[in-house]
Amino acid sequence: MILRSLLRHTLLRRAFSLTALAFAGGVAAVLLPLTLLVRGRPARFAAFAGAYVAAELSGLTCAARLDTRDEEAHYALLTRLLARLFRSGSRAFGLRVLPPEQGLEFPEGPLLVFSRHAGPGDSFLLVYALLAVARRRPRIVLKETLALDPMIDVVLGRTPNCFVGRGKARRAEAADRIGELAATLGARDALLLFPEGGNFTTARRARLISRLRRRRDRRVLPTARSLRHVLPAQPAGVFAAVDAAPPGSHAVFVAHTGLDRLESVADVWHAVPLRRPVQVAWWAVPVGLIPDGEQERLAWLDGQWARIDAWIDPERRGREAIG
Repeated sequence: MILRSLLRHTLLRRAFSLTALAFAGGVAAVLLPLTLLVRGRPARFAAFAGAYVAAELSGLTCAARLDTRDEEAHYALLTRLLARLFRSGSRAFGLRVLPPEQGLEFPEGPLLVFSRHAGPGDSFLLVYALLAVARRRPRIVLKETLALDPMIDVVLGRTPNCFVGRGKARRAEAADRIGELAATLGARDALLLFPEGGNFTTARRARLISRLRRRRDRRVLPTARSLRHVLPAQPAGVFAAVDAAPPGSHAVFVAHTGLDRLESVADVWHAVPLRRPVQVAWWAVPVGLIPDGEQERLAWLDGQWARIDAWIDPERRGREAIG
């Protein structure tokens, strides 16, 4: 009930999130000097937490001076903030991202970016890559609860994005909103969607398979069982975007690995400093080549997701290279 009220009422939510941010800033100011004496993992996490709070505070200060209608200024601010966080994560955690073998030149025109969702911070890295590397203005489909982060709430609330609420009715509304965002994409824009609907974990995969088995789902259950590293892609948002996308758009599928085995706080704690770099692969499909028939397009989407799953598996990656 409290969470629902915070998400529905902007003033209440921002009062709560700003108070929490101020408290976190005070705690960080007290604890950071102490953790630096201890060194090791505590110092690494404390350093990044301090950098995150500082980025939030400076970002909110800058946002307060911007014209709320100036989207370009807000995208520039978001790029600077994510660059700071990327540098802090690299120093604190040993974060490294290898350039994809496919290179960094995306197709011209509007993009519909469909990515797997796994590991801490993968969405931040992808948004940063779209802004700083691909030079695109991302329109993000994200969970409504992320609006509790004041920086996300303010900056993404002033640019075209879609916050998805819980429940069937809210998800149906989200599909309509995704279509609206896709329909107005320009040549420098990219719609970013995570079709799995949530962060992949082995426990979440097991729960999904158990739920589908109880429902005796004959379509999704075989797909869920066959996928080892991703959850089945939910088609509603994907095809809402595909159907509304302007002529000349491309669907871009993104696979990544390196953070996906960090499924719990304990996993993250013991993995730092990170030993494995983040590896990325992508491929593009012209929207005009996507099948029209319902069954054909569902099979097509399952095939794209199976391709991501195969690439993630290190034993299969060499045999099933992405063209």
